[in-house]
Amino acid sequence: MLFKIKKFVMPALIAIAKHLEGNYIEKVYNETFLPYNNDDIWGVRKVCIENLANLIKYIKHDDIVKIKECIQFFDKCLVDSNRWVKNQALIQFGPIVH
Repeated sequence: MLFKIKKFVMPALIAIAKHLEGNYIEKVYNETFLPYNNDDIWGVRKVCIENLANLIKYIKHDDIVKIKECIQFFDKCLVDSNRWVKNQALIQFGPIVH
């Protein structure tokens, strides 16, 4: 899938999640977030970190595995090889880190 398409998919799916069934966010998480956060294209990883906070809102508070994976992704973004991904992680969650 092209970057131009990928950068709009995740935000759009998260935006409509509140209007769909409860398990829909599982599909977004497993089929979009997980593959995208390991993408070779830095812009796709940046989209993931930009939308991480919105995604976390829909994860059940007792789903420790997914929450842990989100935290690990955030940690990975803080040391990403691309400065735009690192900067976006700090912008999104900087107040929490400091």
